[in-house]
Amino acid sequence: MPRPSKASARHVPGLPSTTFVLDNGGFTIKAGFAPTDPGTDDATLSRCHTIPNAIVRTRDRKTYVGSESAEITQWSEALFRRPVENGQVVSWEAQKEIWDRSIFDEKTAGKDVLVKRPEETTLIFTEPPNSMPALEKNADEIIMEEWGFGGYSRMIGPSLNAYNDLHSLFEEAPAPTPDTLAPPPVECLMVIDAGYSHTIITPLYKGRPLHRAIRRLDFGGKHLTNLLKEMISVRHFDLHQDTKIVNDIKEEVCYVSKDFRGDVEKTWKGNKGRSTPIPVKVRDGDDVDSMDVDEQDEEVRVDYVLPDGIHLLKGFSRPHDPTPAAKKRKRAALAGASIDSEITMTLGNERFAVPEILMSPSDIGSKQPGIPDIVMQSLSVLPPLVQATMLSNVLVVGGCAKIPGFVERIEAELRAKVKTEWEVRVRKMKDPVTSTWLGGASMASRLPSVVREYGITKEEYWEHGSAWATRRFTYGDK
Repeated sequence: MPRPSKASARHVPGLPSTTFVLDNGGFTIKAGFAPTDPGTDDATLSRCHTIPNAIVRTRDRKTYVGSESAEITQWSEALFRRPVENGQVVSWEAQKEIWDRSIFDEKTAGKDVLVKRPEETTLIFTEPPNSMPALEKNADEIIMEEWGFGGYSRMIGPSLNAYNDLHSLFEEAPAPTPDTLAPPPVECLMVIDAGYSHTIITPLYKGRPLHRAIRRLDFGGKHLTNLLKEMISVRHFDLHQDTKIVNDIKEEVCYVSKDFRGDVEKTWKGNKGRSTPIPVKVRDGDDVDSMDVDEQDEEVRVDYVLPDGIHLLKGFSRPHDPTPAAKKRKRAALAGASIDSEITMTLGNERFAVPEILMSPSDIGSKQPGIPDIVMQSLSVLPPLVQATMLSNVLVVGGCAKIPGFVERIEAELRAKVKTEWEVRVRKMKDPVTSTWLGGASMASRLPSVVREYGITKEEYWEHGSAWATRRFTYGDK
């Protein structure tokens, strides 16, 4: 893909110069205006707003749509209606209501994400690979006929990651400065999008997906939450109606094991025989940022304090306390001895057994292969030289990429499956959840000619229709 000159890149005729990027995920929506001039990733990400993609009804019978759920303080028994299932929008009424309230309604949308004049805005909208034509047509009609955007480009979400600064991530070249145009997309890139309802493997060549090599695993963050919910409900407390609480537990304590059998042995043998470090939470000021390896704490088990909805609105974890006094406090809390008593549970193999299904779905009876095997299936349809290049540029995005040990485990398993002379590099962005949105915003600000090549104006849509628009989104203006 040729790089445009600096002069021509600043103005592309036809499409409105203001660009709004909408990454419509199953768990959250990432939305915001792309900067007019290129800037740093941090400056660009400050424009991105993460909006829950759900309609929530709490047990006091109040309904919260999209970003309104930030007002909820009591999550126990909250019911969720999600318009996206298995990566596809299945409830357009619910999806449109969330979009309208979170992006277009002046009363409920944030001022930095509010689209006041869609006719003067170009929309970059993401979709999963191999979407059904009927769903694509529904999206086109809402965006162009109901909202009336002046410009529109519907792109496969994983492909936008090619426009991020990956050259420095993969140690190929220094990052561009804000005053220069972005380098062209990484020539060969393998994107593992481990999202809420599924995981998709998408090989990219010069920013475009190789459709015959795209593979899908029907497991994602939702399935991890549901499995953890079952395990906790059987072993500790009945949390079947507390999806949000269990999801918080998953994000707080789960990790992908480097040695699954070894960690299983540790949970059986208690404190005996522990010799390898286990990922634990790292606290940055008042915020629990991420998990890392603590060489001093080799205990697999942790204690999790459940929220009570009154004094404690969100649960938290802490190192396991096996003393009799701790057990006595737990029994007292269960008996309701004191209003200030904490309700705790001890989590052991749940921490690593739950994320393990992404690597080995057969653990729960599924016949699907795990992520490393699906990556190898995807590579098998590509020429050997391309396979080697893809393996040296593997990018993991999506919410599951934030699970500690996830990226390292994929790299280790791929390393064991390929030739020794091939280089295997698996990386993730600083924030893998907003990585796709950032790629779309970077493309719009640094390479607007690409948006024009694969985008359409409102006049073109009304003249040629949705079927023509789909061909344009796929093949460009060639």
